[in-house]
Amino acid sequence: MLMAPVTGSTAATATARPDTTTATTGGPKVARTTHAVTVSVPASAGAPGYTLDVATDELALTTRRAGKTVLASASGDTGALRFTAADGTWQHATGVTDWTWQNGILTVTADSTLDGTTVEARITPGADRYQLDWDVLGGGAKQLGLAYDLSSAGHWYGHGEAETPQGGPGVNQPWPLDAGEVDHGTFGPASYNMIDPFWYTSKSTGLRVDTGDVMDVAIDKGKDGLGTFVVESPDTYKATVFVESTPLEVYRDYIGIVGKPTKSDATYEQYAKPLWNSWAQFYTKIDQEKLLDYATDLHDNGLDGHTIQLDDKWESNYGNLTWDPKTFPDPKGLSKKIHDMGFDFGIWVTLWINLDSDNYQYAVDNGYLLMDAKDTTKPCEVTWWNGQAGIIDLANPDAKAWYEGNLKALMDTYDIDGLKFDTRFFDEKCAPREGHQATDYQKLGTQLADEFDLQGAGIRVHWNQTAHEAGFVTRQVDKGTGWDSLRASATQNLAISTIGYPFVESDMIGGSGGQPAPTKDVLVRWAQSASLMPLMYASTSPVDTNDTTTGQKVDYDQETVDLYREAIETHEKLAPYIWDQVQSTLKTGDPIMRPLFFDFPKDEASYTVTDEWMLGPAVLAAPKLSTGATRSVHLPPGTWYDVNQGTVIRGPRTLKGYAAPLGVTPAFVNLKAKGAAKAVKALKRDDAPAASVLITPDAPSTDAGTPFEVTTEVTNWSPGTIRNAKASLDLPDGWTAEATGPTTAKSLRNGATLTTTWTVTPAADARWGSHDLTSAATYTGSNGAQKVSDTVRAQVKAAPGSVQAPYLTTDTTSEDPQYAQAGDQFAIWAGGEDLSGWKDEKGVIYRDDAAGEQATVQAQLVSQNSASPVGKAGVALANDLTAPEKGGYAVLVMTQSYGLEFMTDSDGDGKLDTWAGGGSTYHPAYLRLTRDGATYTAYASKDGETWSQIGTAQVPSAAGTGDAGMVAGAANVNYPGENIEAVFSGFSVTS
Repeated sequence: MLMAPVTGSTAATATARPDTTTATTGGPKVARTTHAVTVSVPASAGAPGYTLDVATDELALTTRRAGKTVLASASGDTGALRFTAADGTWQHATGVTDWTWQNGILTVTADSTLDGTTVEARITPGADRYQLDWDVLGGGAKQLGLAYDLSSAGHWYGHGEAETPQGGPGVNQPWPLDAGEVDHGTFGPASYNMIDPFWYTSKSTGLRVDTGDVMDVAIDKGKDGLGTFVVESPDTYKATVFVESTPLEVYRDYIGIVGKPTKSDATYEQYAKPLWNSWAQFYTKIDQEKLLDYATDLHDNGLDGHTIQLDDKWESNYGNLTWDPKTFPDPKGLSKKIHDMGFDFGIWVTLWINLDSDNYQYAVDNGYLLMDAKDTTKPCEVTWWNGQAGIIDLANPDAKAWYEGNLKALMDTYDIDGLKFDTRFFDEKCAPREGHQATDYQKLGTQLADEFDLQGAGIRVHWNQTAHEAGFVTRQVDKGTGWDSLRASATQNLAISTIGYPFVESDMIGGSGGQPAPTKDVLVRWAQSASLMPLMYASTSPVDTNDTTTGQKVDYDQETVDLYREAIETHEKLAPYIWDQVQSTLKTGDPIMRPLFFDFPKDEASYTVTDEWMLGPAVLAAPKLSTGATRSVHLPPGTWYDVNQGTVIRGPRTLKGYAAPLGVTPAFVNLKAKGAAKAVKALKRDDAPAASVLITPDAPSTDAGTPFEVTTEVTNWSPGTIRNAKASLDLPDGWTAEATGPTTAKSLRNGATLTTTWTVTPAADARWGSHDLTSAATYTGSNGAQKVSDTVRAQVKAAPGSVQAPYLTTDTTSEDPQYAQAGDQFAIWAGGEDLSGWKDEKGVIYRDDAAGEQATVQAQLVSQNSASPVGKAGVALANDLTAPEKGGYAVLVMTQSYGLEFMTDSDGDGKLDTWAGGGSTYHPAYLRLTRDGATYTAYASKDGETWSQIGTAQVPSAAGTGDAGMVAGAANVNYPGENIEAVFSGFSVTS
């Protein structure tokens, strides 16, 4: 049903009271307020809902989810909706002059900084996204662009291969994008870079620009804090903004528009084994003898692979598609010898025909080349790394048939199994054939390549639906040969795979950018990294190579060969698991190699991890990508099996100083994820223990004396059988456990598990807090009798009750706090908006008049739990804790997530107005406040023995003997109704 339009203007909006209309019951609503028009979209199945504020004083867009900003446009002189005038100056939309809401579309008209020019924007809200289309009316605009405040959306990702001032995409790929700078002035569908006009953020918003024109994209350029997305066209700017609950859902929304792979271009064998390409080994200094020696060295050293692929410089001239007889006198014999070694044979080809090639004039005479964009009567001439060339016009059926026929004749004559297509299918200097657009050439190139075996080298097509659906392997742009390029190869795969191209591989292992040959360590680490990616793309031989910068031969040692071979073998063993992920991707479109936060969106630390990734749902890859023999590894929440050490680790946890000598590739398996058993079987080192034991749940919780259940699982991960397996539990004093299932097994085959359920009863007087429960498993394996163990922390909960003399309680909260005491243990449950200068709301357990002018108050903060990351618990001093305004007030607290805070009242008004602290949160935390007259000093310790000073402050209002106690406040101003639970022990006051 059509509704009468709702309209407004700047003047009307400024004077009207808030008013709301809705197009359909439960659908989007529009409200007008003094300074904005707000579109509200309610939450629905699978969508979190959002609001969009369209500021009317100066047109700006702010997207909020659950009341919090998740994306905001730029403001001030930058402007949100920007354009260049005919004279090249930047202008932008200003005040809103009119708006209407009709048929589900909010139309907004605004003035601009250019006289006589207005901006019209049309916003169409949907359940999890809104469409933003806008035009510049009058003024002869040349470019249109959106500008965003990067920080409003957290971190930014997507884009694909990014051009950066630091050498990207060849040696640099910032991750997240805002961790560096992006300055990509030729961001378009004909680019050689693998790119798509799609970006997503850590706050689960996303931006897609729907254009076939070249863009100019800048992210934090010059560290300006802005993301600018400019289309080099005056036509309607079309964008979609996604608003979801997780970044993965934003990605899935995007894939729902552009498509997901319908097949995989690569075969199982091409996933399982490396492709060996000649480029980085020889560059253009290649001949028949060198290629055969290369293949023979690989074969004789057991360096497996499915194909030997001959790259550039085999032709008599570029575009001829005929062999150079001087360097390749017997190509038929070459092909046979390579096949006899068990490899397929492939060659490099291009659609670019050099002007001095025999085929060039033939192509010109027959109209087979793209024409010049400025003069369509003559062929388009382009400059590339091998000279001046024309490009075959794939939109011309005769040209395509001629080129394709030449390729197939070449392949048939010389027993060539597949091709590596290089260069682009179009260039912006050229004119599309009549009836076609520039973006069509990505589709035409895709269709051409799809007729051939690409041998795991894939093809670099992007930007359109055909490219997404084709399922090609994506190889990266050429990398350098140093550590920076190795790191870029990892983050670049994350960027490419999360814009919708999931079958990724790094550039050739060791790099291929014409730099000096990679060092031994770089080459080995690159191979190890690639072994944990979907495919391996190799070139530099670990036996020996050639340094293109000196012309000298480079010999690697035997360890290089052995470790490279191990990486290949690891990848081959992992292939069944990887192939499962390929099949899953064909169903879902989800990337195989993906950032940790796609699987663990609530794990904040994962959003800035640059050297780890998930390979499917089960494998966390953390290869060493820099010099040295140790690294830090971040494990998100979950139960992780360390494939190198054979131990089970619970996340979230950061493993600092993890040992990673050259022969070790850190990797972990999520034991609760699909495919975990296959992954462990493939990745477990032979010298790791044959079995592991796991206790679940990860963090059992109970009351003193109250039974609870745990389960132990002893699993055999070795290929053989283990015998005489036995599970047991090691308990705290006074605790008991009774098994309700078998605790022994005579034998366990590979993958078999001995599962035992235990009823555990804590002691009736068990202390509150965490207690270690350790499960041990003994068994006999191929290396004799062995023992493994696993430990969880069982939490004995405090129960609200009362405190005993001489302890007292007080509070300053509107909620009713609760307290408990058991011997020297104490607990506080309290609300409160904050515990700081602006608001002092807390629950307190204290000793009256216990702290003299020379005093120390100390306690162990055993644990704290609050919804707010700034919930606080610790110790306090004051002249009177029931009335802090009487002076002498100071607190030392630990926050839930942001470390310590030492606050004092410097002027005696009862308000905390000095601060020191920071760092990370830890428990147990030993906290100490000392008073020496009016001088207060705060200390903290992780073990109660080694203390660190947090700060010192003067509190002139301290007088006489005062109170000392323990405090807790929920700091729930942003978490209404939520409480904190804080548990203390060992409270003491000495004077």
